[in-house]
Amino acid sequence: MTVEFQFQPGERITHHEHGQGVVLERARDGYLRAFFSVGERRVPAASLRRELTRTERILRAVDGSAERSRKAWLSYEAHALPVMESASALTSAKIDLLPHQVVLTHRIATASPRRYLIADEVGLGKTIETALILRELASRGELNRALMVVPAGLVNNWHRELNEVFNLDFEVFGSEGDITDRKTNAFAKHDRLIASIDTLKRPARIKRLLDAPRWDLVVFDEAHHLTAYRTGGKVRKTENYKLAEALKDHSRDLLLLSATPHQGNHFQFWMLAQLLNPTLFRSPEEMVDNRHRLNTVMFRRTKADACQPDGSPLFARRWVHTESFIMAQEERLFYEKLREYLEDGFDLARRQGNQGRVLGFLMAIFQKIAASSFAAVRRTLKRRLLMLTLHEALLRDKELDIEGRERLTEEARELIHQEFDLPRDSIGRSEVDRVLADLKYRLVKKLDEEALEMASDPYDSEYSASHAEEAASAVVNLHLPEERLRIGDLLTAFPPQRETKMQKLLDGLGTLWRQNQNEKIVIFATYLGTVDMIAREIEQTFPGQGVAVLRGGDHGAKVAAERRFRQKDGPRVLVCTAAGREGINLQ
Repeated sequence: MTVEFQFQPGERITHHEHGQGVVLERARDGYLRAFFSVGERRVPAASLRRELTRTERILRAVDGSAERSRKAWLSYEAHALPVMESASALTSAKIDLLPHQVVLTHRIATASPRRYLIADEVGLGKTIETALILRELASRGELNRALMVVPAGLVNNWHRELNEVFNLDFEVFGSEGDITDRKTNAFAKHDRLIASIDTLKRPARIKRLLDAPRWDLVVFDEAHHLTAYRTGGKVRKTENYKLAEALKDHSRDLLLLSATPHQGNHFQFWMLAQLLNPTLFRSPEEMVDNRHRLNTVMFRRTKADACQPDGSPLFARRWVHTESFIMAQEERLFYEKLREYLEDGFDLARRQGNQGRVLGFLMAIFQKIAASSFAAVRRTLKRRLLMLTLHEALLRDKELDIEGRERLTEEARELIHQEFDLPRDSIGRSEVDRVLADLKYRLVKKLDEEALEMASDPYDSEYSASHAEEAASAVVNLHLPEERLRIGDLLTAFPPQRETKMQKLLDGLGTLWRQNQNEKIVIFATYLGTVDMIAREIEQTFPGQGVAVLRGGDHGAKVAAERRFRQKDGPRVLVCTAAGREGINLQ
């Protein structure tokens, strides 16, 4: 006779290999499906042990009479009351908790130390997971002081999610937030803060952070921006990394959040792991050879691992189709000229050694921009021509060549007029002067070199996508011989007709709308030059459909674009940069 082990869906169980989990469905033929931290698994029911609740464990440990058991029960209820009240606030929030989120929360809340990288794939709810962890630690009385360090564009999103959805009491630190540190050390007086990483990474702010009491938990969102670079035998840490390095020893717990933590660079990923546990790997090479040890500091689940509470798939299957095309003759000629320009740049960077590193970054970014669209690379080339002209004017000024300086400055003025389409009146001239002064300041202060390295992010994060075109045009200290003339030749060779790639997209949109004229479509493009071109071409070709654009920067503007697109009579097309990946809900 076969004994069927009866576990109910939702019961907590333990498996000898996979650890603790949750039952998804009843056993059939001796096997059942359960969700563990490693994802969904089908396991023999006989291999599972039912997890007792905290109440059951207490009552089983009580010896003696029914009266003693009753007193033990009342004592437990009294002790658990604050936790139960907190749990009630959580479950009444407008969220649907998913198995992978609950499992992660339990694993981290019961761990010691709590120093982890949460690297779940985009869309699995890292914000919700973090809020659940905060809520659980608060319920346990283990979260008096917490600091959320997030990108500037996501500060308001985090504030809304933590306070309105999860009933946590966080304040925003910063000039436009709830509190500032103009008069006193706000970090010492306020226990739960959200702040942008750009606000906190200044040396004076780091000192105030370290002067304040120790934090119970520090969370870094988009942690792949905590970067350090190795060139030869030297390591250069960005200001973002220095902030994390300062705070890691000033907090009991540390969480890093990133869907793309590796960025294709073993050294940078190793430096992230160093923030969590500096003794885990002695070198990037040891990390690669012993990558299984990363499981002690990292959680990584993909959409294939996630499911609904009833075990059904959480995400619809993704269908991928690649549409190939052949470039027109004019496009091919332009591409060949551009390729020669980039090859010469890479060659010069190699010959310059360490000094050529910045030029190498620059050429790599140009290559990626060109792959996005010719329109984007044209815009970047035009702005680089402007910056090179200004750079040469500054050099002539140092050489006391007044005539050369004035001639080049006038050329720069004309390029600004054309690039920004400014009027030829007094208002237009004033705006040209303002832009000219700003660009000169950036050249003198060399503000764009670190931005260029961060913009070379291989995963095209929101930061890199929004800064790449600007940084590639502005870093001009090292440049090709006669580069201004070469860029002029490239711009002259730019194909006049609509890009073949763009025409393919328009043809596809036309096909979709002939099948369903109300179809809503989301288009992702990496660079702003491409986004602007796509929006313009769609509006011209399909004037009745409407286009909304979602780009980086102000979170309120992103949410407004999303809401317009969601309206039934709103735009049929939403064109997004990388800003559409995080901080809003497009699932």
